[in-house]
Amino acid sequence: MTKRELNLPLKNLFKPSEIKDQNSPSIFFLHGFGSNMEDLFGLSPYFPKYWNCISLQATIPLQFNGWAWAEIDFENILKVQNPGQIKHHKEKITESIDLSIKELNLDPTKIFILGFSQGAALSLYTGLTDPKKYKGIIALSGCTSIKEFENEIDYDHVKNLNVFMGNGRQDRIITLPLAQKTRDDLSKLEVKLNYKEYDVEHTISNDCLNDFLTWINTVLLY
Repeated sequence: MTKRELNLPLKNLFKPSEIKDQNSPSIFFLHGFGSNMEDLFGLSPYFPKYWNCISLQATIPLQFNGWAWAEIDFENILKVQNPGQIKHHKEKITESIDLSIKELNLDPTKIFILGFSQGAALSLYTGLTDPKKYKGIIALSGCTSIKEFENEIDYDHVKNLNVFMGNGRQDRIITLPLAQKTRDDLSKLEVKLNYKEYDVEHTISNDCLNDFLTWINTVLLY
């Protein structure tokens, strides 16, 4: 698999489309707490060869080459410990996407974000506050507290945002009640939501992979 690093505000890995087509879709991966850009980049081969795949890395160092988008209190996952860290990374994610669009001549109407766990929370935050920028948001094994940033949500355009959520029924980190609370909050915002549950723990199952790939193809049709 061809991969290289781009000159972006966030460290990254990039797999370009194998077809030189200005209309190719692009997806940006946001890893989970304690992981790194290599993790979700492993999903790249499951996307058709005409996709651009870019995996971004957080900047808060943890042990064993792990990184975080923000500090976490595992006793209260929904509580944002340091809002400044979240806002900083949202800005860096947005800057990285904007620069990628400009430098790589990406189609700005076909931009997706896929986040896992803490990366899913960042994906939702980024999408809800700037929904016009994204064709779709994929939030896997993640949750967010919308009340923490409700004053930043773009309510005029959020109803047009496509969101896929997938969570494991046996997930002990992002428990089902947490995921379902986020699902219900998103439904109240009237986003175009596709929510799925799977008989797994804190991971991306094959069924989940197949479901969100099918969902992406559907979203691209309109």
